[in-house]
Amino acid sequence: MEFRGPLDRSRRTRAPQAGRRRRAPLGPRARGGAPGLATGRDLSDGDATGTRASQWRGAWIACAAGGLLAALLLVQLRTESIDLRYRLARSLQSEQRLLEEQRRLIVELHQLRHPDRLAELGASLGLARPLAVRELPARAPRP
Repeated sequence: MEFRGPLDRSRRTRAPQAGRRRRAPLGPRARGGAPGLATGRDLSDGDATGTRASQWRGAWIACAAGGLLAALLLVQLRTESIDLRYRLARSLQSEQRLLEEQRRLIVELHQLRHPDRLAELGASLGLARPLAVRELPARAPRP
């Protein structure tokens, strides 16, 4: 393998020995970059440096934003569920109160319509039982 040095002199490099492991490359060349600030880089490209890092950063930001939106959605659903439970409890209390009032009014209605009470009320007002009752025949239904 042959390459030219800075003074255009050819140098020979050692051929790797059989069975000997090569060292892992270190430094900026191992990471795909060139040493120095702009050596060997195309500066006309918009953002050639760090495109992979910016892609990962963008992916992380997108994941974080998605997680935040999911958390906000869960919080909103949870608060809405709690609000519905409170409204349901108030409605059940109102229903129980109305049912109790309905029961009370039905009892009062039965007491007011009771025949003994009506006979006593009629006697106090000077009403008497009728002596003669005339029954009328039922009308025939109209065709």
